[in-house]
Amino acid sequence: MRALVMASLLGPLGIFSPHAGAWAEDSNTRVADMPYSECLSIISETAQEMGEAPVQLINNDEETTVRINASDGFVTVSCSRGNKITLTKSPVPEAAGMTAAR
Repeated sequence: MRALVMASLLGPLGIFSPHAGAWAEDSNTRVADMPYSECLSIISETAQEMGEAPVQLINNDEETTVRINASDGFVTVSCSRGNKITLTKSPVPEAAGMTAAR
């Protein structure tokens, strides 16, 4: 899954290590402590790396959330001004007849 590029990028950086204050909500979601500005940089760099423009879902005073599409699903990234990053990878629900392709 191309969407795993984000997880691959973040894993070596250590934000998912227990020492960085990260924890798993479930197998497809990761939450970690991260300054808001660094989180926004992750969104930008990942979108550029994947060649996909992020789709803005939320952008307010407290949070920025985007979805980055991949060929077989998408990744949702939430940046909180409370210095948290939340990454969720989701496959496209085949039963719904949906595809990630445009």
